[in-house]
Amino acid sequence: MTRTTEKRKYLYRQTKGDRVYVYFRHPRTKQLTALPDDETSQAFANAYDPLLAAASAKPDETPRTPDQLGRWKNPRDYTIDPKIVFRPGSIGWFIDRYKQSAKFLGFAAGTRSNYGFALDLLKKEFGTAFLHDVTPEHVDVYSARIARQKGGATADQQINLISNLWEFAKGFAEFKRKGKHCPTTGATRHYQHDGEGHLAWPEAVLECFDETANSYLVEFKTGLHYTGQRGSDVVTMRWSDYDGELINVVQQKTGERVWLHCPAPLRTMLDRMQKNPVHPEFIFTNKWKRPYVSAGTLSAALRHHLHSLGYREFSMHGLRKNAAMELALAGCEVGEIQSVLGHKSPKMAMFYCKQADKKRLSRTATAKWDAEIKTRKEKRVAERRAGIQQVK
Repeated sequence: MTRTTEKRKYLYRQTKGDRVYVYFRHPRTKQLTALPDDETSQAFANAYDPLLAAASAKPDETPRTPDQLGRWKNPRDYTIDPKIVFRPGSIGWFIDRYKQSAKFLGFAAGTRSNYGFALDLLKKEFGTAFLHDVTPEHVDVYSARIARQKGGATADQQINLISNLWEFAKGFAEFKRKGKHCPTTGATRHYQHDGEGHLAWPEAVLECFDETANSYLVEFKTGLHYTGQRGSDVVTMRWSDYDGELINVVQQKTGERVWLHCPAPLRTMLDRMQKNPVHPEFIFTNKWKRPYVSAGTLSAALRHHLHSLGYREFSMHGLRKNAAMELALAGCEVGEIQSVLGHKSPKMAMFYCKQADKKRLSRTATAKWDAEIKTRKEKRVAERRAGIQQVK
């Protein structure tokens, strides 16, 4: 038998035989804490009052510091004990100098932020080791531990950072490698994927999004799709960059300047769009007529609507793949795809061309297969008819 009381909150009573057991039930966690049986006693009050105060207290709303905020506002506590000294030639010592180098400072702000967190992790976990003493076995053991704790992608990033530091350190006398090769050569990689990466949006998903999303999200989707640019570049596009046919983009990630001839669907949309009276300089704005602060917030908005439609496997970056695949399927060469997407290396453009070739070859192969199936079927029908005529 269970009863509740109106005099005190969060009490749970349970009768077993002749005894009534009293518990405090936490309103959020539902955890039961045993209390003295006599509710009128001082011992009961001494036990009950602190539990009630703790349950009624508001959660800690102390804002996180910028160093604690990760990409999706997950705390990243890579604080290093100030007592630790990173001697010249150690990984931590080179990290401090790498962060002050022209190469690091030349990265876009978002790239510096992400690399900064990764470098802080490397410095905290592996920073006291001398870089020239690191062996392939050390790299494999360290990356395997990071993979278990933080995932394969983070582990592979740590491997890449060690390789970058090895190259960077070659210009310092403190780096006594004595002809040793980089220990990350042949290192075990941990991130597993199917080779597809971000998935391009199928036609059904594109159409469903256009029919159900708010107009500002449809405008962003169209801009991402038909420019082939990253979200960080689309959120900063200005009307002064558009002349009615071309859009001028300086990519934040690569620093490449790209002049884009706008495809017909994009030109049509831009020509009918009205300038935002609040921020008239920006082409694309959010629900409140303000530009997105970062590509991350735009990505979250697109992802939220996709999830509401049941499409959880697609992302903002997939629209960049849509553009690349459509260019490749249209017969564009590697250099033409690079000119639109702004890739410094032809590697990704060659990948898209190969994928398009596979699709074209699959189409022609299937057409030949269909013809063969039809021929065999017609042959069997002819043989049956010939057999029937012989019986007659």
